[in-house]
Amino acid sequence: MDRKRKNTPLKKLEKQKIHIMHLINSLIIGGAEVALLNYIQALGQEDYEHYVYSFGHDGPIRKKVEDLGVQVCFGPKRASVKNPFKFSVTLLVLVKDLLNFIKFNKIHLIHSHLGQPNQLAVLIGKLSRISAFPTIHSTNAFEDTRSGWDPRVYFIKMVNAIIYRMAERVVVISPKIKDIIRQTYGLEDFQVVVLKNGIIIEDTFSENQPLMQDFSGSKNKLKIVAVGRLVPLKCFDTLVRAVAKIVEQGQNNLLVLIIGVGEERSRLEKLIAELRLESYVKLLGLRYDVIELMREVDIFVIPSSYEGLSIAMIEAMACGLSIIGSNAPGLRECINHGQNGLLFQVKDHNALAECILLLANNKMLIKKLSKGARDTFEREYDIRENIKPLDALFRKCVKRPM
Repeated sequence: MDRKRKNTPLKKLEKQKIHIMHLINSLIIGGAEVALLNYIQALGQEDYEHYVYSFGHDGPIRKKVEDLGVQVCFGPKRASVKNPFKFSVTLLVLVKDLLNFIKFNKIHLIHSHLGQPNQLAVLIGKLSRISAFPTIHSTNAFEDTRSGWDPRVYFIKMVNAIIYRMAERVVVISPKIKDIIRQTYGLEDFQVVVLKNGIIIEDTFSENQPLMQDFSGSKNKLKIVAVGRLVPLKCFDTLVRAVAKIVEQGQNNLLVLIIGVGEERSRLEKLIAELRLESYVKLLGLRYDVIELMREVDIFVIPSSYEGLSIAMIEAMACGLSIIGSNAPGLRECINHGQNGLLFQVKDHNALAECILLLANNKMLIKKLSKGARDTFEREYDIRENIKPLDALFRKCVKRPM
């Protein structure tokens, strides 16, 4: 912060908007990206001037952010650390661009999301003498699958250990993640703030046609939806195999919609074909009307082997859907079996099939779980309530003399 601003009276500073830069490396439709949009809406624009800076992939979230009247800037992309020289040069270019952006827009604080943006946020914050709040949406990112001999593994672990200890506060989306982060990096309780994920239900991506128009004859079928990236971690193959089991038992009056894109699509298509489930399971790809679709189905299934705090699950709860989830970390803490959903063992397609059949044959249970899910949303996942402690912390840090 420059000398002139440093000497600005607090009374005058309080009347100014807080200039906040949201740093992220992608604007595709993903959990962290949707969370970013929700944070902007929940903080509002009466007291905040929002700026979004991305140095990665463009995507549909950009338009949603710009529709709010928020500036989006794309910075230079960073090279892979596989080439140390090129990586260093591109990193310096990116750092310089960020420093200029902060100075030009008089940024007061940085709120970042995911690994690389979190690392950059703390570094840039220290260089600019402003507070940085890196946000961890999942601890799964810390599980590096590369060879133990790969120097990048040790480099990234070392950087994270330094970065998270230097941050003003580390923001996490659940108490479970807080415990893991504190233990991993030796952080004190006050250094880690829980900002439970949530949504603003009025916000939708409504551009596609309603379900009934897309799938004629679906009106009287049991309709199931699953949402997420098509990657191994999401275990959508477990859902497909569960459908095969259900059809095998003579229950063929169902329609399963899987929404998302990713590397597993071709494998899932092959599995669906092998099990002859083309008329039962549909891969819808990227959709902008997820909430609209949810409002027309009966059950939401989330078969992942790990979750942070799923935005899609929260959306399903907001829509009053019966939830069926695996008992994986990040899900078993949110789903109370028999109250707001049902749990099954991770990757056990037979157990998942039993849960679906239980609901198919018990409308009273569907009604009970639906009410429980909606009650859970209203009690736990309204982002306008959940954002308040972070809002107070932002204001406190901006008022603090630099």
